[in-house]
Amino acid sequence: MDKTKLTQNHQFSPLLFCHEGVLRYLNILGLALIAVSFLYLIAANWWMLPNWIQLTIPMLILFCSASASVYFSKQEWIRQGLDTVAGLMLGLSLAVIGQIYQTGADSYLLFLLWSVMLLPWLYRPNIGIFAMLCIVSQLALYLYFKQSFWMERAEGLYLLGLNVLTAISFVFAVRYYSILRFLFIAFMIAISIGSMMLFINQFQLIYLASSIILPITTAFYFYRKHQALETILLIAGLAASLSIWMFELVDEQLTHSALGLFVLATLIFGWFAMISFALKKIFPQTKFSVIPLALGAWISGIILATLLLTYWEVFSILMGIIFIGIAWRLLNKQPSVFMRQFAYCLWVCGQAAILIHTGLLTENMFVVWLLQLVLLALTVIKRMHWFILTLQLLVSHALGIAVLALETSFRYDDVVIHIALSLNYVIFIGLFLMSQYWQASNYQKSIYLWMIAMLTGSAIVQSVTGLEHWQGVGQIGFDQILLFYILPSLLMLSFIWQNRQQFFERWLWLIPIFGISLLLLGYFEIFIIMLLMAWAVVYQQRLLQGLLILLLIFWLWMLYYNLGLSFLVKSLTIFISGLMVWLVVYGLKQVKLNQIRGEEA
Repeated sequence: MDKTKLTQNHQFSPLLFCHEGVLRYLNILGLALIAVSFLYLIAANWWMLPNWIQLTIPMLILFCSASASVYFSKQEWIRQGLDTVAGLMLGLSLAVIGQIYQTGADSYLLFLLWSVMLLPWLYRPNIGIFAMLCIVSQLALYLYFKQSFWMERAEGLYLLGLNVLTAISFVFAVRYYSILRFLFIAFMIAISIGSMMLFINQFQLIYLASSIILPITTAFYFYRKHQALETILLIAGLAASLSIWMFELVDEQLTHSALGLFVLATLIFGWFAMISFALKKIFPQTKFSVIPLALGAWISGIILATLLLTYWEVFSILMGIIFIGIAWRLLNKQPSVFMRQFAYCLWVCGQAAILIHTGLLTENMFVVWLLQLVLLALTVIKRMHWFILTLQLLVSHALGIAVLALETSFRYDDVVIHIALSLNYVIFIGLFLMSQYWQASNYQKSIYLWMIAMLTGSAIVQSVTGLEHWQGVGQIGFDQILLFYILPSLLMLSFIWQNRQQFFERWLWLIPIFGISLLLLGYFEIFIIMLLMAWAVVYQQRLLQGLLILLLIFWLWMLYYNLGLSFLVKSLTIFISGLMVWLVVYGLKQVKLNQIRGEEA
């Protein structure tokens, strides 16, 4: 089903689940659930198993995975997944051997041997094995220095080894697994910042070299390859690292006064602006040169916000209004990228000052929330960047919950939690019914991130508070019925009603049946996550896909962890869940086959 046809229907169509990429994810989910059910069963009974069985299990899985990867050699993603499982079983086998025979070897020897044993698996490309090798080898290096007490005596030597090992891994990554280059860039920046923090504390040249040499060398490599984004990201990270040194140099002279903070913010903003200007000259054809400028704007904004919130007290509200007025004026003039980032910086600083000091003066969160709603409306009117709107939505939502908790007459925390989570569902229903309007807007990503944040918050609240819905009929209150059953039912009914014309395919009814099953379990959020993830896969929203996958894993863990069942029954439940997901995949494939036959006819 192509995007055009989906767009002609409802945006959250059940046909999203018929997309090849979504079916692949569902297949992986089903396989993962079945695998986890076996692992759960084994882990629950591990100490009762004889030693020879403990040894046999990981080795048998290793053998089966390796054999199956040969059989599925033409299906790349299956083959790589099986090889990755085999790589994990190598490490588990070594750990079990050490546990049973009490070898007394240091942990770094386990990871070192594991790293060596992973090398033969790279005879054919496998990104999972390579990523595992990078992680395991880094752990082996760290544990060697930690357990041999060289970390205290020669920390600089560890940093040298860390940089060399990272450089070697990077060389292979850019040659065979270029998709990992951004992870290596992030890791190099982390090394640079960590080394710089060590340098300003101990002033040893080895720390300064560790902070500078690898990022500069890698940036030069990408520059020679004409890869602008990678070069600019590394330079921006290096600039952030050097900013820490700059902050340390002027700390005593500038940061103990309002003027000092203002000068420091100006220096940092100018520093990053100068870097962006130079990058613009080097890469005139790319827009990525503004990345250091944006980073500098936000760092300066944090410093200015500290200035407004610390020194000027009531006067900060007036200054905040002035800052927002200047930002509004700048955005009216179709500014350059430089001035736009500066305007965003002023806007965020002014907003923080107004909201916080208004709260301190009035001690009324409702007034603060109303001000935030006004600022949210101004953000939409001014058509600011989607990231700015995302921040505004999250702040508005958080302040709304604060108003509910602090400014209402509800006496019990449980009632407040139930109402807050119920309001999330009301928002979901509203967004779902109006999706045809906001889906076509420039703020589509902002609203999706807002929904993901609400789902994440719900998961955290239910996990921390132990919100219980597995109760008898006579014990459950109306607020729980509303939260776990009535509102999800309304959302499910609206889903069915808006897509009613598509349910002529009987197999598509598996989607609402699956959702109703989760609703009865009290975890309808999992259905929402899967619906959002299906949309993200079809429309190739990589960021949203990654966030939703992590969120789905967390919600599934909550579901099975909170089941009040024995280990054996819980393992069986997870296994049945995996089979149900595969059944859904089978049904959706029938829908796809029917579509193909209809097109051929």
